Amino acid sequence: MSVQTYEEQGLRFEYPPDWLLEETENGAVRTVAVQAPDGLGFAVIQTDESRPDPAEVADAALEAMRDDYPELDAAPVLETINDHAATGHNLEFVTFDMTNAASIRCFRTPRRTILALGQWSDLGDAELPDQVRDVLRSIEETETE
Repeated sequence: MSVQTYEEQGLRFEYPPDWLLEETENGAVRTVAVQAPDGLGFAVIQTDESRPDPAEVADAALEAMRDDYPELDAAPVLETINDHAATGHNLEFVTFDMTNAASIRCFRTPRRTILALGQWSDLGDAELPDQVRDVLRSIEETETE
């Protein structure tokens, strides 16, 4: 399987080569989003050099999702992403008669806090959930100071 590598501003991750990439920057916060061509799956990686608490950031992301999808099911998760202890939530919700799942992960490094959100629909290709999870698991910091 071929992959594309994003590597900018001390952040590196891999994503499928046919996915669309978009970047935005707002002060200390930088956001990079990659999306499947059919729009049924995506990942958003946000870095914040003010280093907020990862659990608070993950919970705020969960609350934002809950505002949009009040019926969502959420389960807390702890996971290791490239030697960083990440806190977060696994989500499931229904919208427009599609079952969707999402993964929120957040961890702090000496330089920044990294929030990773991945989402996919059951209408997407069978490998879509793994593709989104692979993007999130591949996140690493290349500059540590």
